[in-house]
Amino acid sequence: MSLPFGRSDEDKASQTIQSRTIYPSDISVDLKGNAMTHTDQPRPVTTVHPATAFEAIMQALDRAQLSRRKLLVGTAAAATAVVAGAANGARASAAQDATEIVFTYWGSPQEQDAVASMCDSFNEQNPTIQVRAQYIPNDGYTEKITTMLASNTLADVAYMDAAQAWDITVGGATLDLAPFVAADAESGTLVPNTNYVYDGGKVMSTSLAIGIILTYYNRKLFDDAGIPVPSSKAAEAMAWPAFVDLAKSLTKDRSGRNALDPEFDAGSIDVYGVTFQQFLEGYMPFILSNGGNFASADGMQLLLNQPEAVEALQNLQDLIYVHHAAPTPAQSSALPATDVLMQTGKIAMDLNGMWKVLDYSQHEGLDWGVAPLPYFKEPVTVRFGIPIVVSAQTANPAATYEFYRWRYSPDRIDLYRRGLWMPIAQDSYTDETKIAAWIDAEEGVYPENARDVFIDYALNNAPYQTPGYWLRNLNQILLEAVTPALDLIWTGEATAQAAMDQAVANSTPLMQGVYQPPAQTATPVAAGG
Repeated sequence: MSLPFGRSDEDKASQTIQSRTIYPSDISVDLKGNAMTHTDQPRPVTTVHPATAFEAIMQALDRAQLSRRKLLVGTAAAATAVVAGAANGARASAAQDATEIVFTYWGSPQEQDAVASMCDSFNEQNPTIQVRAQYIPNDGYTEKITTMLASNTLADVAYMDAAQAWDITVGGATLDLAPFVAADAESGTLVPNTNYVYDGGKVMSTSLAIGIILTYYNRKLFDDAGIPVPSSKAAEAMAWPAFVDLAKSLTKDRSGRNALDPEFDAGSIDVYGVTFQQFLEGYMPFILSNGGNFASADGMQLLLNQPEAVEALQNLQDLIYVHHAAPTPAQSSALPATDVLMQTGKIAMDLNGMWKVLDYSQHEGLDWGVAPLPYFKEPVTVRFGIPIVVSAQTANPAATYEFYRWRYSPDRIDLYRRGLWMPIAQDSYTDETKIAAWIDAEEGVYPENARDVFIDYALNNAPYQTPGYWLRNLNQILLEAVTPALDLIWTGEATAQAAMDQAVANSTPLMQGVYQPPAQTATPVAAGG
């Protein structure tokens, strides 16, 4: 399954390192789960809150008004209390009469809070429509959605992995949004090629937001090693061989030797040079950078066993088992999230999604930066966003669409300036004032070189749509052919060529064409600022 927008390592709970030192290499490949000191599971939600943050605010205001009334005397104070009480009563009445929309989503603990705040903001500004947000941890989200579908209780609007979203759309479970999109002038102002389109013009979804894959780095580890940090300019991105040497020079054993040293002890690693994501959008930039692709343009042939794809995947595997610059899957699964590892000085670089900005910016004292990905033939990232689907059974399609489109503008929600999402509105990349409204709005969120990566690199170095936008039957192709073969690569049980040859053989009966021809997405708008 592809795991865009927060369904990867950032769903691990932000954890603190125990008082004794735990080295990444202490996690051996034969762990059975009970020996893990850290887990890859999202933390359970145990805190009890009011139904929405807006309700909590109103409760606080009510308490404050009561406190003031005890102190105030006279007719003016009494009149103020009456007005306040009337306002509260009006709000309560409006809430009782409002149309309720149920919304399900996933995310890290920080994302959980950020999305809940977005819903509260909508509720405050749209009193006749009230969104009831239901957070579901990544672990089990797909299964929960499947159960909802089986019982006809799918939420009105829901985050969904593209592969699963296409499956249920083909089955008729989602609402065709084409009529709403056509009537919505704002939909024409969005970044091009971000719609999930099928059957000659039906719309399953517009991307939830925009995300890219990039390099995060720990400036202190670079400084300690006397190595310049990576350039933020795409034109100065690192070629793969130089990147490997860099990752090895930053990988340290417990004696302080780096992975370039002949005496380096690969069985006693203290700091890893790099971590990378193993979901679809995590590895596709490297395949595309090398001139390959996931599947043919007609959707009838898997291309992952072609030389360009094999070379990229083999080089990723070699980071783990040849160069010892990245942790094994078993080690990674038993370690904290990458932002925690970087904060504690256990990784130097993290090849990850832009949504990690939210998590990295939460760590006080962490000196981090961003850069383009390393490349093979040309610097490439992917620009993508998961679908947010509307149930075909929603009783309130118009009200649901109003919430669905709420995320379009950074003026309405703060998730862009908090570092969870990149805007889907086109002028947020072309108008300097609107760029500043999300990149510069909150001090300490985006690093100083953010424009180079999140504006220029994102727009000018993302030449292809990811398969989630256009390839039919992607879910089954991933589950039955690609993911099992990739697991053999990541665990070191097979070479990339052998694994991908098997994936292609298993995929042959699963290839069913395309929903729409894959679009070229390079430079859809001019970079601003």
